[in-house]
Amino acid sequence: MMGAPVMRLRDRLTPLSHLRYLAWRALPLGRRLTVRLRSGERLMLRPLPSTDLDTAFELFVAEVYRPPFPVDAERTRRIVDVGANCGHSLIFWGRQYPRAHVIAFEPHPTHVDLLERNVALNGLSGRLTLHRAAASVRAGEAEFLDAENCSSIVEGPADKRTLRVPLVDFFGAVGTEPIDLLKMDIEGGEYALLKDPRFAQLKVGTLVMEWHRTPEHPDGKAWCERALAEMGYEVRAGIWTGEENGLLWARRQEARG
Repeated sequence: MMGAPVMRLRDRLTPLSHLRYLAWRALPLGRRLTVRLRSGERLMLRPLPSTDLDTAFELFVAEVYRPPFPVDAERTRRIVDVGANCGHSLIFWGRQYPRAHVIAFEPHPTHVDLLERNVALNGLSGRLTLHRAAASVRAGEAEFLDAENCSSIVEGPADKRTLRVPLVDFFGAVGTEPIDLLKMDIEGGEYALLKDPRFAQLKVGTLVMEWHRTPEHPDGKAWCERALAEMGYEVRAGIWTGEENGLLWARRQEARG
């Protein structure tokens, strides 16, 4: 018996957007394309070598941010997105959690520009607080590797692959109000946040994060699972995991049931 056909991003587009998308892929002119999904979301995409297509596939086809346990959409009012990239995750949150306000962190100036355009295309600007900075344990500045969706804070002197970006104290920015859903995808920057004693004091209902194997944390997945469990979270593996990175979901033990 043949299995179900593999879905692609183009399969989720409206007929007109599907045609425009095929023409855009066939005749790469270095321009951006705006498409509409059958479910109503509008996405602005950059051509290769950007990773916008990969990001859109992960979110709207593979649906990697579908939680493995129930999350009440009506009661989800405050979402924090750390590493919002080009804004596709913000569009996903806007559709899945229509009553939520999102606080986003993104330092890359090109990504911020695209993020704001994507948010505006979907009428979500009024539901967003954007920090044009990298989430950190302190305010300041840092060198940032310019590597599409693998961009990250780097130590050492600047080179042609890095740019200077602002840092914001994450804990000061989010304050003490409950966070119904916290997403982190910051290419190894998760360790500094998780190690900070203030993280355990956050009132987070549901957490989804991408862990990364780093020289300091070759046991990335196990380290993150252990750290979250010690803070009182029930931890589950996400839809995918690999040798270098993967997704984890977590929720407070008292939220079970």
